[in-house]
Amino acid sequence: MKKSRKQNIVLASIAIIIIVAIVGYNYSAEQTRQKGFNFGNELQQIQENVKQVQIEFNSKITQWKEGDLNQQELIKFSDIHAKKLEEIITKYDTLTPPKQFAPSVELFKLSAQSQLDSDREFIEGIKTKDESHYVRSDSLLQESFEFEMTALSEFNAVKAGLK
Repeated sequence: MKKSRKQNIVLASIAIIIIVAIVGYNYSAEQTRQKGFNFGNELQQIQENVKQVQIEFNSKITQWKEGDLNQQELIKFSDIHAKKLEEIITKYDTLTPPKQFAPSVELFKLSAQSQLDSDREFIEGIKTKDESHYVRSDSLLQESFEFEMTALSEFNAVKAGLK
C-alpha cells in the first residue's frame, strides 16, 4: 500500500512538472511571437515614414523642375527634409529586433542613410551647378536601392525560416 502511494505521489509530481514545463514553454513562445509582431510593426512604421518623407521630397523636386518652386524654397525644404530623415534613421537604433533580424535592420538603416546622402548630393548639385554631385547622387540612390533589396531579401528569408 505504501509503495503504491509513493508511486502516485511521484507520478503526480512528474505530471505537475511536465504541465508546468509545457505552460512555461507555451508562455515563452507566445512572448517571443508577441515581441516579433511588435518589432515587425515598428519596423514597418519606420519604413513607411521613410517612404512618406521621400515622396514629399520628390514632389518638391518635381515642383521645382516645373517652375512652381524656386531654388531657395527647394533648398529650404531640403534642410527640413534632411532633419526629418535623420530623425527617422535614429529610430532604427531604438528597435529591439530578434537576433536573426538584426542584419536586415542594419541594411534598412544603411538604405535610408544612403537615400539621405543621395538627396544631399542632389541639392548640392542644384546649389553649385556641379554635375559631379548629380552623378554621386545617382550612385548613392542605386546603393540605397541595393541595400533595400538585400534587406528585404534577408528579412523575408528569416521570416520564412530559411535563415
